[in-house]
Amino acid sequence: MEAGGKASTARRVLALVMLSFGADQALAEAQLGDIVVSATLSEHETRSAPASVSVVTRDEIEARNPVDLLDAVRGTPGITLVGRSVGGRKTMAMRGLEGKHVLNLIDGRRISASDDVVGHSDYQYGWLPISAIERIEVIRGPMSTLYGSEALGGVVNLITRRPKDRWIGSLGISGGDLLEGEGGGRGGVDVFAAGPLGSGLDLRLAANGQRVSAVPLKEDPRYSELEGRDAKLASVAAGWNFLPGQRLEVGMIDGQEDRWRGNVSGTVAYRDAYDLERSHGHVSWQGQFDGWRAQANYYRSELDVSNTRSNGVTPTRPQNLRDAVFDAYAAIKLGNHLLTIGGEHRVETLRNAGLVGGKDDATHRALFVQDEVPVATDVVLTAGLRADDHEYFGTETSPRAYLVWQASPDLIVKGGYGHAFKAPTLKQISPNYVGAEGPHTFYGNANLKPESSDSFEIGADWLRHSLNLRGVLFHTKIDDLITYKLLRTVGPRRFYQYDNVNRAEVNGIEAGVTWQIVDNLALNADLTLLKTKDRDTGKELTGRPRESLTSRLEWRPGDAWIARLGFEHIGRQLDSGGQHLPRYTLWSASVAKRLGQAMTLRAGIENLTDVRLAEKSAAFGYAERGRTLFASLRADF
Repeated sequence: MEAGGKASTARRVLALVMLSFGADQALAEAQLGDIVVSATLSEHETRSAPASVSVVTRDEIEARNPVDLLDAVRGTPGITLVGRSVGGRKTMAMRGLEGKHVLNLIDGRRISASDDVVGHSDYQYGWLPISAIERIEVIRGPMSTLYGSEALGGVVNLITRRPKDRWIGSLGISGGDLLEGEGGGRGGVDVFAAGPLGSGLDLRLAANGQRVSAVPLKEDPRYSELEGRDAKLASVAAGWNFLPGQRLEVGMIDGQEDRWRGNVSGTVAYRDAYDLERSHGHVSWQGQFDGWRAQANYYRSELDVSNTRSNGVTPTRPQNLRDAVFDAYAAIKLGNHLLTIGGEHRVETLRNAGLVGGKDDATHRALFVQDEVPVATDVVLTAGLRADDHEYFGTETSPRAYLVWQASPDLIVKGGYGHAFKAPTLKQISPNYVGAEGPHTFYGNANLKPESSDSFEIGADWLRHSLNLRGVLFHTKIDDLITYKLLRTVGPRRFYQYDNVNRAEVNGIEAGVTWQIVDNLALNADLTLLKTKDRDTGKELTGRPRESLTSRLEWRPGDAWIARLGFEHIGRQLDSGGQHLPRYTLWSASVAKRLGQAMTLRAGIENLTDVRLAEKSAAFGYAERGRTLFASLRADF
């Protein structure tokens, strides 16, 4: 047994070295299970990566038939939902930290974070065509050591599909409709193609369109319980392998999305519509050398938001968010050390009429270093430090240390500490910002400090034959959370200023099991338990379910058939008024049939029991889609 364990460990190490320093990827991946790159910027097997990691594979994405990224990662350990109180919108929270504390990436490149800039928004989940995604890496816990601001709760990295030595592609169509009530119909089409052009050149193309109808509120149809959306998104990237181990790539993503909902102002019913325009362009270079490798990127992302309202109701201000980033790093093998060093230069720009001159910007600079080194037999230490310099608030340092111990051939024990931060937004930190839309007025504050967190975790992963058991304990303290304090009240209008006023604490457990019961029947389940506290008042934090549980049972009665039964349970949570919202459970079922070698037909029902949150409590800040019949057809070539 021990000899086999040492051989297994050796194979893992060999495969990681092969992947890190340019050996044939297919051969290396054959030595591994799922791999991730987001935890350290180097490839690691998921179980032994120095972080709490989950991977949503391409097959799983297709089985979930998602409208956007949020649909694709729902049910992942540690992820719960936070309501945005507009049109049923919701964002993802990770380990009890809000969506604004979760950094979204595309191949390691950050996208414009709108969640804490545009009020009531959930716009960060529609940046990449679903058809272009190979896998989604979810890293839970602080990751500012590598990625800087916004990574308090963790990181979600979308890894794109890459060209092969031949042309590959897919074409899919999908549709669905609510089985009860009005509205809610949805339809979509997506396409992907990638392959070589000759002379070291390759090309990949992806596009998708989705339309989802609004759902009127039963109690008052002038309001929309769920807003409608019409989204179109396309991406193109071209690569050139101009020398052995040297690659240059350019790419562009462009998208346009319309949102609409019914609303009421006083006694006037009106149509509230948002126009969203997204763009993300990048140029990157990757180099493999003898004993080291490097990468450099320049990219620019932009989100433009405008609002129109009918019947003479005043719209909200247009806003434009832009990030221009240059980053680079090098990974160098020095003896038994893998040393990664890098840096980032980012200019963040916001256009908003509440700013003096209608515009403000801030420059972020950062340097980081990370070392991965064996410190004992079957024990590897990953340690890193990053220094970020912000034009307005100064310097923030983010240390991290993590140990992974291969305790036996079956058991991996790992854990560590990390510090992370979130910079104030340009609205919050600008002394000249005045937001006077709606019934309240908000002022910026030049004295704001960044939000910060310190987190500890320890976990274990046991795998033997057909059974995998895993669990993590984590503890996080958050300081200087940015909210607002009341300055004065004049008539019905209240005046607030952004300020660092909150401290919080989150303790939790993540536990999971994957069991291949028999050859054609498998069970997967993940449980997250949270205990949260406002450290100033001692009260429970709002909008954090005490428990969440997801499970799915998958049956493959033959090579061509797959049947699924799953559920997602959301536990009790506190609303902003101090009342507990009730638990609820969403069931789903689907069946897929492969038609020949190229086509797959899938059909199913979501929310089987037709749970409606508004009937459980009017205080829910979001809505779930009712019982929905859906079908999709996909052709791969």
